[in-house]
Amino acid sequence: MPRSYPFLKTRRIVALLALVISLQAASQGQTARPRRIAVFGSSVAFGTGDEYGKEGNTGMLREMLAPKGWEVLNQSRGGDSTLLLAKRWAPEGAPDPKTRYLLPVNPGYVVISLSLANEGIFEADPKKEKDEVFQQYADGIKGFVAKARQQNIVPIVTLCYPRSVYTSVEYEYIRRMNILLNSWDVPAVNFLGALDDGAGRWAKGFMFNDKHPNASGHRELATTFVPTLFDALEKGKPTPVKATGARGFARISGGTAPLTFEPDSMMHPFAISMMVRTESDGTIAAISGSTLEAKTTKKSFGTGPAATDFEEATLVADQPFTLTIGAQNGKWTYKSAAGTYVTSNVSADTQWHQIVVSHYTARGETFFFVDGKLAGTVNERLEPNRFLIGGAETGQADATTKQLDLRDVFVFRSALNADEVAVLNQGKMLQASLEIYSPLDDAKFRPDTIIGNNAQSMTGLKVGSGHIIHVAENAHH
Repeated sequence: MPRSYPFLKTRRIVALLALVISLQAASQGQTARPRRIAVFGSSVAFGTGDEYGKEGNTGMLREMLAPKGWEVLNQSRGGDSTLLLAKRWAPEGAPDPKTRYLLPVNPGYVVISLSLANEGIFEADPKKEKDEVFQQYADGIKGFVAKARQQNIVPIVTLCYPRSVYTSVEYEYIRRMNILLNSWDVPAVNFLGALDDGAGRWAKGFMFNDKHPNASGHRELATTFVPTLFDALEKGKPTPVKATGARGFARISGGTAPLTFEPDSMMHPFAISMMVRTESDGTIAAISGSTLEAKTTKKSFGTGPAATDFEEATLVADQPFTLTIGAQNGKWTYKSAAGTYVTSNVSADTQWHQIVVSHYTARGETFFFVDGKLAGTVNERLEPNRFLIGGAETGQADATTKQLDLRDVFVFRSALNADEVAVLNQGKMLQASLEIYSPLDDAKFRPDTIIGNNAQSMTGLKVGSGHIIHVAENAHH
């Protein structure tokens, strides 16, 4: 009579269970998205111009995200256009060991980072050729976005950035392209708002050569990434859309620090936009932090005829500042970090007004817009660390307005140019480098809570002790 081995049956069952579990894990692994970000672009994404050889803004993005468990791979190659990048999506046949492909590294996220310069926008002539280059670039980026999504990879696009030979013609094309990319349902990062000198060229002190920023320039580019963007994408937070219809707004009267936002990592270029209504003088918002001093040194990289000589600005903290936005003598006014005033010719009255402050740290300039029109500029270089919206800081000389109606607050980690401010003023959405978009149509504003934020980030405006209530859209002022 054969002997029975019950322990063998048990082992078979255990082995079978292990196989089932491993197959389940494998199938889940195919659908689960790895926390791996591939930066897939050309030379600026590769890190060219970073004289320390630390992969420029891509290396800095890696440093910022590593503590949170994100992996950042650099799959970029200098000189690539949309046509050349397409050839590196995946190898055809045997892979070239010297080529950085995208699909073989199995990313969960891809940052598509190309230049309109490599597409040939500067060299193209006449207008018809430039239009064709423009369309080729737009079609190429759109194709990469669609392809990534088909392969369960989340795409992010960096907007076009400067080049130091650009004329006003090319500058117009890159601004147009950025507004187009900004209108798509895809997360974006606004590089131009970091290093634009006002003519589409690199800001002074942040250029390595014609096509590339130096290490300081790369650092400015890196600050335009919203730090929690990838966390928000991982949780499935959608691209923000503009709130419309009868939705209400916030009415603020008195109190301390009604709404505040404190960035959780270094912020340099920034823009803040809000729709406001008040009939009394006083402060409607304040921004504080440290002013910066730019120390410029002359450098040389490389040897012999191939050496590159360049100037580099290093930004160092100077002194604390608080600037304010408000109404003074019945007109919308900006009070700079140094205490100088920029007064618009627009009255604070019963109508809604769009107020925008846009600051270029590298360039050292702040722009004050009211209702989409430039009211004036101030030369200053700022590193903000606190935004107060809806009033003044405690004990501030410029008192809070008696009553303020507020809606549609935007905080960007990049400056906005006049074209972009006009888009916002038309009631459209810009989402590149957007950290906060609060429509302020929340039903309640409870102290010490974070209110609704539709931007692809995990931060938000915190409610203070100010008296804030929800008011229906059709309510009288």
